[in-house]
Amino acid sequence: MKLMAAFLTAVCSLSTSPISWACSYDGQFANPFSESYPGALDVALATQQALNAKTIPKLSKLEGEEGLRRASGWLQLLTEAYSTELKGAYIYIVDNQLWSKMDSSDNLIIHSQPPESNETAFLLTEVTLHSIVSKQLSWKEAEKLGLVITQHLGRQPPSFHN
Repeated sequence: MKLMAAFLTAVCSLSTSPISWACSYDGQFANPFSESYPGALDVALATQQALNAKTIPKLSKLEGEEGLRRASGWLQLLTEAYSTELKGAYIYIVDNQLWSKMDSSDNLIIHSQPPESNETAFLLTEVTLHSIVSKQLSWKEAEKLGLVITQHLGRQPPSFHN
């Protein structure tokens, strides 16, 4: 009986940590060109074009906990700069498959579940995130280049101020 209880506990524990929450910082292989979320492939291709044209600078690769810490810091800076526009929205770093959400209380939730419906999601890459928070590129410039795509699932899109 104890063995069966231990087995069921393990199965339940694994099922509460869905693979959809895992990102490349967790060691999951991330190929942005195989993304199934609408718009993610477009963002990945636009980013590659911008890197090739030297419109945005290349970024050193950080993996694991260090990479997650860096991306989390940049996401925090982004949400502080655009708190009104990002309130209640999801942010997806497509090249690392990292979902985050800014809740209605201005709290940033890293490793959130993907949106379901009636939500706004902003798709971008880590290098675009860095370019925006370091003010090398404005949000509007990034949108114009296709480096940020906004998916509106039943919500009025926000208007960005720069």
